[in-house]
Amino acid sequence: MAAFEFFIGKRYIRSRRAKFFISFINLISLAGITLGVAALIIVLSVMDGFQKDLRDKILGIKPHIVISDRAGGGIQNYEAETEAAASVKGVASANPFIINQGMLKSKYYTEGAVVFGINPEKAGQIPNSGGSETMLRPGGKLPGILVGKELASRLLLSEGDEVVLITPIFKASPLGMIPKVGKFEVAGTFKSGMYEFDSAFAYISLKDAQELFEMKDRATDIEVRVSDIYNLHPVEVMLRNKISGGLRIQNWQQMNRNLFSALKLEKVLMTIMLTLIILVAAFNMLGSLIMLVMRKTKEIGILRSIGASQGSIMKVFVWQGMILGLLGTGAGVALGTLTAFLLKKYQFIKLASDVYYLDYLPVEIKAVDIAVVVAASLLLSFFSTLYPAYKASRLDPVEAIRYE
Repeated sequence: MAAFEFFIGKRYIRSRRAKFFISFINLISLAGITLGVAALIIVLSVMDGFQKDLRDKILGIKPHIVISDRAGGGIQNYEAETEAAASVKGVASANPFIINQGMLKSKYYTEGAVVFGINPEKAGQIPNSGGSETMLRPGGKLPGILVGKELASRLLLSEGDEVVLITPIFKASPLGMIPKVGKFEVAGTFKSGMYEFDSAFAYISLKDAQELFEMKDRATDIEVRVSDIYNLHPVEVMLRNKISGGLRIQNWQQMNRNLFSALKLEKVLMTIMLTLIILVAAFNMLGSLIMLVMRKTKEIGILRSIGASQGSIMKVFVWQGMILGLLGTGAGVALGTLTAFLLKKYQFIKLASDVYYLDYLPVEIKAVDIAVVVAASLLLSFFSTLYPAYKASRLDPVEAIRYE
């Protein structure tokens, strides 16, 4: 019986005058569903790609977990605390560092900078620095410094140039209170891919930072990197049991909560807005089915008179709507996935990195998102068939064919 209902529903999709073509109004419904599904898949893929790329770049240069002193005076016994953190299961590495504000002065310009003091062996892990641990080790007349590519460009610095680091630490002199300064040689530049970092960050060795910022045998923080960035809670629990009670633990999700919450909210809002395209197409389909029921009154009456039940008549029109929904959804998935794949592979949409943090439009195709879009599209298509199908099933066969 189901085959009969499917066959009738499929026949009703075809135009009366053009046997091999879909009627114009059904074609509009089909196109609306296709464009809505494709647009939703493309936008969700871009949002997922943007979030993943941003997360990867942030975690490429910032710690997964930061251990810091609650009082803000720095971690006193940082070497022992670092060893304790490194011994925790799930921790890939732990390193002390110092972070402070400063100003970099070249021959031509002066710019503010966020200065990190790190272990020299970590210099090779800085993204696209092209260097090794020897970059920050004393080797020449001056200690080395790694400068963000955008910051170096603004200061007109190149490798081997001398730069002065001005700190917020003041000391007494015959001329009064003057800031403490240090001279460094540019050992190289780095590019994280995020303008915010590349235009503000600079790295020196931990010992140089301790001396320059008068931290003596202290570090402001301990950087912890974990094996699984999405399974932080067990690691944090074990860290709290290992380190001193006066230290605070923050993970990357907490430190970047506002940014990723904004991205998540934007994704939800974009999904709702673009789902309206599919909803409009579904309403269009509902209208076309109502018109079809009115046009096919005689045929419905004949089917009822030869024994077709109300349920069968209802299924005929449900099948018609679902066929359109399946065709439109399938075409939309194909179009959206293909477009997203091409965007991901060829990266032909470039972005202004100083505005969007990224150099190109990132794309991440997720099967879960596609499945959700398909389910939403088919559900809307199904619900749009219910009222017309119900009205068709309730037609009285006697009244339908009385004047025929």
